[in-house]
Amino acid sequence: MFLLDSAGNLSLSLTKDTYEKFGIQVQHRSKASMKHNKYIVNISLKDKHFYPESNQFNRLKWCLENTLTESFKFVFAAVDKSVTGIAVDIQWPTQVTKVTKIDIEPQFETLTDVQIPDFENINHSINSQPKENWDKHVLDAVEWIGLAYMKSNRIKITTKAVDPFVSVYRTPSTLLSSQTGTLIKWKGFIPTTCIQNIMMNVRKLMASAIVNEWTSVSVWGYRDSPYTWNKKEHYSYLNSENDYTFLLMPKRQTAYTLQFYGSHHSNV
Repeated sequence: MFLLDSAGNLSLSLTKDTYEKFGIQVQHRSKASMKHNKYIVNISLKDKHFYPESNQFNRLKWCLENTLTESFKFVFAAVDKSVTGIAVDIQWPTQVTKVTKIDIEPQFETLTDVQIPDFENINHSINSQPKENWDKHVLDAVEWIGLAYMKSNRIKITTKAVDPFVSVYRTPSTLLSSQTGTLIKWKGFIPTTCIQNIMMNVRKLMASAIVNEWTSVSVWGYRDSPYTWNKKEHYSYLNSENDYTFLLMPKRQTAYTLQFYGSHHSNV
């Protein structure tokens, strides 16, 4: 797995066999990386010593040409960092010919006849301790949100009882009077600035009372990314969670965040 970020940092997540053939050493390895035979090579392409025909440049070029000889598909995105943060077109060099532009458009879907919780039981003041069983209520909320994303029948209003052998799930109480929700989905390689813009637009809709109930925003990251939040090393062959959810509550400047890393994450 290769990763090139906007700061010019190139990260290569390599298996042990590939790393031993690659020829550039890892500067630092966590105990978890040693345990799971993971090697992440980090190279700053903006380093003052890295330029065409420099020793670092030629070394990396040789390693790439002589050890990673297979063809790879890359996904790139560029954003307008100075003003809007929206995605912009990339001006590729003329020698790059096999490029496919993929537009990411929102998909809208209305969910009807749904038991929608109000999630009031997780609200609490920032200056006070949460009530008893607060963490359980939060997990219940995330579970319901996940079922909603899946459009599960378990949250639908129905008079038919579900066999407890099949499912013992119960929708959190208390419920909203509304039984209709809107599901909006973007799929693809989404820059973080675009996610920030989505959050800003959602907050504006809630502040103007166009959306007068809670809203959630969930992001699923790449399972094989070398890093997740805050430079945490990521282990795609184990748990591979790389997800987070924001739950924004109405009539309050309050939001709750739940992040899923996986049990084998470690700080670098």
